[in-house]
Amino acid sequence: MKQRLLYFGSDYKVGLTQSLSEQLLELSKEPYVELFCVSSENEMEPGLHDNVRKAGINTTIIRHLDEHRQFLRLASQIDQVIKSKGVTHVNVHNNWQLALVSWLKYRHVIPRRFKIIYTIHGYRHNSPVKAVFAIGIIGLALLLFADRVISMSTYVSRRFWFIGYKTDIVYYMMNKPEFQKTKNDIVGSPLSMVFPAQFRHGKRQEVLIDAVQQYIRDTGDSSVRLYLPGEGALLDSMKQRASDAGIAPNVIFPGKLSHKDVVALYENCNIALVSSNVETYGRCIAEPFVLGRCLITQKTGVALDIVRDRENGRFFTDAASLATILKELHDNPDMVTEMAQKAFVDGKAFSRDNVMQTYLNSINKA
Repeated sequence: MKQRLLYFGSDYKVGLTQSLSEQLLELSKEPYVELFCVSSENEMEPGLHDNVRKAGINTTIIRHLDEHRQFLRLASQIDQVIKSKGVTHVNVHNNWQLALVSWLKYRHVIPRRFKIIYTIHGYRHNSPVKAVFAIGIIGLALLLFADRVISMSTYVSRRFWFIGYKTDIVYYMMNKPEFQKTKNDIVGSPLSMVFPAQFRHGKRQEVLIDAVQQYIRDTGDSSVRLYLPGEGALLDSMKQRASDAGIAPNVIFPGKLSHKDVVALYENCNIALVSSNVETYGRCIAEPFVLGRCLITQKTGVALDIVRDRENGRFFTDAASLATILKELHDNPDMVTEMAQKAFVDGKAFSRDNVMQTYLNSINKA
């Protein structure tokens, strides 16, 4: 049965996002979906709206959709789309969108017939205290109003365990040309590592710097390199930490890079590190995995779904455990290439066909 899907393509204070536009472009190719999109007039970067229009996706621009005001006006405009297009399923991505669509469906005694799909992207996860309240509030709303919930990782679905019966795990797809390579070229030494992230609390670049210091002290290997691209409030303090540790030549801060340059840096390194306390999904986990790098990560985000420790990647907890892993890889460089090659094969889980089939199966359950 062909589903008539209304997909919200924008997010709070951002507008049409890169990742949501990518999903829209792929959904538009599905023969079993008639796709419609609503978005605000804003976009994360120039050209995203044009890309969606060029793909022939039926798009309705609703001004100020991403602002928390004029609720009834926004709801009325969304309702016009739902009615005129005969929408059967609506995929929303935040609580404001859920409130708007739930009002349209449940405002009368008898609920409307369209199904609500909610994709969880975040839940104040950078603050342990706020996260507890957010999970409770969001979870209650999903329990009452969502017909189906999409989580992008087991890490997130475990936090919303009480709605597990209506939750499916669907990854972001990796369908750009840079993720379509058929051969994985990688060498096991010297160790060259990368972690692209903002310099803010929770990303824990200091753990990586401390681990490299300990590794060099224990092995005497001064050829190791740690690349930390990104910007943020803690950048200067991380530079100072590397300098104070006496390893400034080994820790490189390239600054903010484009996605294309980040991918190139992954390809030039053999190890990808992820030190974040929390990732709800973690492109910094998925992208190097698909590219066939040796992934060493915290047990967070999608890592719990894809990493088999010592087979296609490694888990660490602190600077000491990471330094121990690095010393092991220094002594056994073949382990780097073996885990990387297995990750390259297992990265097919993020392919377009796999992700689209999982997504369609989910909305068909609603």
